[in-house]
Amino acid sequence: MITALRLENFRCFRNFSVPFLEKTVFLTGSNGQGKTSVLESIFFLANLRSFRTLRTSEMIRTGAASFRISADVRLSSYTERYDIEQGEKRSLRIADKNIAKSSDFAGSFRTVAFLPDDPLILTGASQMRRRFFDMFISMMDRDYFRFLQKYSTALKSRNALLRTHDFQKENLEAWDDLLAEYGSRIVTERERYSALLSDFMRNILLEIRPELSDFHIRMRTGKGSSEKETYRKKLDSFLIRDQRAGFTSFGPHADDFDFIADEKVLRIYGSRGQCRIVSFVMKLAELDLIASDSLRSIVLVDDAVGDLDLRAREAFFHRLSRAGQVFHASTEPDGGGFTSGSSVQTIIVSPIYQ
Repeated sequence: MITALRLENFRCFRNFSVPFLEKTVFLTGSNGQGKTSVLESIFFLANLRSFRTLRTSEMIRTGAASFRISADVRLSSYTERYDIEQGEKRSLRIADKNIAKSSDFAGSFRTVAFLPDDPLILTGASQMRRRFFDMFISMMDRDYFRFLQKYSTALKSRNALLRTHDFQKENLEAWDDLLAEYGSRIVTERERYSALLSDFMRNILLEIRPELSDFHIRMRTGKGSSEKETYRKKLDSFLIRDQRAGFTSFGPHADDFDFIADEKVLRIYGSRGQCRIVSFVMKLAELDLIASDSLRSIVLVDDAVGDLDLRAREAFFHRLSRAGQVFHASTEPDGGGFTSGSSVQTIIVSPIYQ
């Protein structure tokens, strides 16, 4: 549970400091006052990634050189302070101790964000689906975050060599070995977790949308392999093609995922309503997977449940009751019934905090 949050030069905030006194926090106020930015800061603190942008520079307040996010997080019987300072370089601290590796910081607590743009994960570019699965798996398995970092470094270095068009094959071998090692691990974990998520989603759809319960996620690998030796041989066989193209033409960076109901790929054939409910169920399944690991999540809701029908809302609120903490941002006075029931701390986000 997050008990306090401080922001400096983050998005629209020059300075923002607020205690969180309840398990359920309702952020309200007019549009453009920073409600989503508060949710984003919590998500970034947990994942070292934003749910709004790929560029951390966009989160720095105009005119500032860096931003800072600091939070007091209660973990079982003790509280620790988590700090991020992000400018041209990034500084990470836990309990005032510098953390050198991002993989030792990310995933310290688990967040699930319900966002208005969630259907784009199903219907948008393949990069959005890879990004979703990478953040999801990194949250469940901290080693996976390290696999991604190692793979990305090796891929960039190999591509840089390929673009020179003047190198010895031996120069690629070190990068090929790393790509085969970490690429095969990434493929293995993506196959595992996409199958797990598919099973959990199917069970929820059976509960709230039986007509969509004939559901599965199909992973389409970018010609990579979960076997290291097979992966290494493919790198060798594609070398001439990669030399001509100037980049590595296959691997997990080219993976994609199809969400399929009634044998139809929703990205192509799904209605807007079907994609909306399936993307919502996808996030519910994340919550269930975290709970199955005997852990509690921090749930972030950005005005993203108002259009749900009764069965979907009941499934949603049932799962919120098992979460470690819930933050809900909405312009509606009661957040569509969100503030009824248990104790809720209401915060009106406005320029007074900035």
